[in-house]
Parts: sequence; C-alpha cells; structure tokens
Amino acid sequence: MSRDKQLIELLQTGSLRAIIFDFDGTLLDIREIIEKSIEEILGEKKLDIDMETTIQEIGALLETIQGYPLPKVLLESYEIFNHITALEGLTYFKKLQIAVKIFAKYLEYAKEALFFPAVKSLLKKLGKSSDLFIVSHNKTNTIMDHLEKVGFEKVFKGVYGSDKIPVQKPDPLSLQPTLENYEKRRRDEFLMIGDMPSDITAGREAGFWTIGVTSGVSKHEILTEYNPDLLIESLDDLLKIVEN
Repeated sequence: MSRDKQLIELLQTGSLRAIIFDFDGTLLDIREIIEKSIEEILGEKKLDIDMETTIQEIGALLETIQGYPLPKVLLESYEIFNHITALEGLTYFKKLQIAVKIFAKYLEYAKEALFFPAVKSLLKKLGKSSDLFIVSHNKTNTIMDHLEKVGFEKVFKGVYGSDKIPVQKPDPLSLQPTLENYEKRRRDEFLMIGDMPSDITAGREAGFWTIGVTSGVSKHEILTEYNPDLLIESLDDLLKIVEN
C-alpha cells in the first residue's frame, strides 16, 4: 500500500496517537494579510514586482523571523533580507527599511487574522481519537490569544511557540516537546501538518507522517519537492478524508 493510502487509512480509523499542526498558514489564514502588507508598503514605493513570488519569499521570511526579538532581526538582517527578489538592486539599508515596514504591517494585520473555515470541525473530529498539538515559530502567547478568541485553547494537549521549542523547524528537534508528553511512543503514530517546506522536513526527519497544505504560503509545486506523505489543497480536503 502506498504511503498516502496508509496515512488516509490511519486518519479514517483514528489510529494516530498525536497530530501536530503548524499555526500560521496552516490553521490561521495569513495569505491575504501578507499580500495586503506587501501591496501597502511596496505599492507606495512603486516597485514592479511579481506578487506570487514575493508572497512566497516574504511568507517564508515572516515564518522564520516572527518569533525573533527585534535585535536578532536587525543583527541577521543582511542575510535575512538579501534573498527577496522584489528588493533586488536596492541598497542594504533600503532593503532593511522596507522589510521592517512590511513585517510591522503584517504584525498589525495578523492580530485580526481568521482561522480557515474547516478548522473547528476538523479539530473536533481529530481530537476524538488523537492528541492535538501546535508547533510554530510564532510566539506562544500570540498563538494562545488567537485560540482563546474562538474557544480553541482547550483543544490542544500542548502549544509550543518559538519560545518553547529548542530549535526552529526544519530541525526535527523542534518537534521534541510533543514527544516528551509520552513515556512510550512510536514515531509512526505521529503526524505533522504544515504549509511550509520546513514543516514537512522537520516531520519527515523526526520519523513522523507528514501532510502538506497548499492554502497557506507555499505553492503546490514547492511542497511537492519535499515529498509529504499526503499533499492537500486545504483543510477542507482533510476534513472530507476523516469524515469519509
């Protein structure tokens, strides 16, 4: 039996011990606010950009730095901002200025970001048979604020933001806090779900099952390269699978 069919069977029979979600772009819909932030800041600079490429690059950047304290962002800024295509040809200080503005605008809008429509039903269904976790590069208190707004805070056995994980994804040790909830465990009873290559790599290298979701930041073509066990367009697709 192929890996995707094996995973679907595990989901439908409720045989997974734990399911780990990334947060931003996986449970929380951030794509529109990333695009809005980019349009507002780069639009006023009248830069001619490929929006899809810029969303991919800025989205990956935000995923990396959103848990960083500002001094670390500034310290590593040359390397962080040097690979944004839309900023090519600008001086380092201009890149820094623009990128920080986009980041600030994103943080402003992210406070009002909404969960994807299928999340409530999906968590209710999966939570009947599996422990649910969040492992994210966002800050734990920010994640909890979003969860508390919609009454999801008690759904998860553990929520691990950037301040509670030992390293960032794609390092598989980023998922270690979830394993520590169990004295005995088999890694093939764990599933990692995310919208970024770093989620898939961390899950796969930890020995977990993996699902890539393309409704977040990364396109289908990008996530395909990282060989998730199952690739879905949205959490609606996953809900249909588990309700089958």
